[in-house]
Amino acid sequence: MRYIIRQEEAEVTYISGGHFVSKGAWIHPRMTLSDYELVVVVKGRFWLTIKGVKREFRKGDCFILFPEEEHYGTEEAWEVSFYWVHFKLQEKEEIIEGEQSFRTWFRKIENGVFPGIILNEFSRQEETARLIVMINHLLHYQSVFKETEEAARPCNLMMELVLYELTQVTKKETMEKLSIYHEEEGDMEKIYEYIRATCYKNPQVFEIAKHFGYNTQYFIRMFRKAAGVTPKQYMINRQMERAKYLLTTTSLKIKEIAEQVGMSDSKSFFKNFKKQEGISPNEYRRIFQKTHYNSH
Repeated sequence: MRYIIRQEEAEVTYISGGHFVSKGAWIHPRMTLSDYELVVVVKGRFWLTIKGVKREFRKGDCFILFPEEEHYGTEEAWEVSFYWVHFKLQEKEEIIEGEQSFRTWFRKIENGVFPGIILNEFSRQEETARLIVMINHLLHYQSVFKETEEAARPCNLMMELVLYELTQVTKKETMEKLSIYHEEEGDMEKIYEYIRATCYKNPQVFEIAKHFGYNTQYFIRMFRKAAGVTPKQYMINRQMERAKYLLTTTSLKIKEIAEQVGMSDSKSFFKNFKKQEGISPNEYRRIFQKTHYNSH
């Protein structure tokens, strides 16, 4: 296990990216990169040998391939789908080998606050919708601006946001393992996770408050102070993230997507989506489905 540490002032450069979908049997070709590659698996499973070690990857796995390290497929895989993005880190990044060494480094960070990027070589995401939506936005900028100087800034900024999203996951997992959370922060994390897991069933705020043993009004005030939004708005935000993921990765009808995210009333879904994104679900799909696909 390796961790990539990049200080705040060092720049991130986006190189290229796309969405790979296999057609029939597929095996990853033998390759050696000149940059980093982030891979987010969204369907199926496959095997790669990296630095002589065979690893299995499946839906929900995120991993980073390092420059100048050979990797190749070892077995045929079927119905595989993953997003891939190549990037470079300007300035010298620090590589920490081993989880124990990383924890020692992390303990030196006051309250887990680090303004730069912290990337885990191998991680698993229980919910990849938010990350994939961000990558789709990145691929949209690539598609719109093509390979021009005008494309560089938005693509680099979006790539940096993708890496910051992964950083938050790494920091959260590490803080939990090291018990760095204060008691109140730990309680809020449990509430966030509960809402993320149940928001597609559209629970009432008083039901969430009761589940955690709080008075409803106190719960709303406490939540808003910690999250900056009400529990209801937080729930809607999670529903909209899932909707954006489904709009750009499936051919489901708008009504079906509304039902899947917990909004059986299509009019309410349209209203909430347009309020948050500024465009309708159909417009969003038309704009952001134009990603770079490659297949085999």
